[in-house]
This record gives sequence, structure tokens and C-alpha cells, in this order.
Amino acid sequence: MPFKPISLLIAYDDTRGMCGSVVPRMKQMLEDRAFRVDTLALGGAPPPDLERYAGIILGAAVLRVGARPSSVPASVLAFLDAAEALDEKKVAVFSVYTAWPGTMVEALKQAVGERGAECVAEYAYWRLKPEWGEHVVPAECMIRIR
Repeated sequence: MPFKPISLLIAYDDTRGMCGSVVPRMKQMLEDRAFRVDTLALGGAPPPDLERYAGIILGAAVLRVGARPSSVPASVLAFLDAAEALDEKKVAVFSVYTAWPGTMVEALKQAVGERGAECVAEYAYWRLKPEWGEHVVPAECMIRIR
């Protein structure tokens, strides 16, 4: 039986370029683990047909210092609301912060859970040292999305 790579979608809000700073390396690490990965910067384009993806990686930036509770960006909520059959998907979430990780990861997990999807991994990347822990999301996807 021939090998068929598992497809993932990395969908992220790229306000201030924060998530876009970690997505290329995340994509490469996932592809090194034999995933087929597409990326989508949210905010305008309708979501693609999610049926072809085994899982979704969803990201948003922590725009304040992280001391106050984070709210999920409107582009991420619109993506989640437009996504069909989300309850059949495994989702990993990530945030990118400058000063303090705050509560964005928890807010993303809650938004995903409210729409019926299973959150299988989470990580907050420090924008100044994104390589710290960069393996977490790809490794968790390798284990939990099959």
C-alpha cells in the first residue's frame, strides 16, 4: 500500500506579522515529519474546503502585553464560524507574544471547543525567541493527528 501523507492547514491571524514569523518554520518542521501542509493568512478569503485536511493548526497574536484577558481576533472567529464539519477535526492552537503569553491560547481553545472540535495541542511562542519550543506543535500533531 503506497504512503499517503496527512494534510494539515495552518490558518492564522497575521496582525503585525507576528504569527507569520513562526509559520514558515512550523510548516517546514511538519513537512519534515511527512505532513502535507497548506497555510492561510486569515482576513478576507473564505476558508478552503476543510474536508481534505486531517487537522487544523490555528494561530493568533497576543497584541497587548498579555496582562489582560485576550479576545480571539474577529478573523479567527469568522474562520471558525464558516468552517464546516469542524467537529470532525483535530485542532492545534498557538499564539505569538512579545512580553507575556497571556490567555490567548486558552481563548483559542475555548473558541475551538465551542464549535465542537477537539483541541489536541497548544503552545505560546515568544516572538523574540520563536525557536524555543518550536518543536511542540509539530511533535504533538505527529502524535495526535493521524
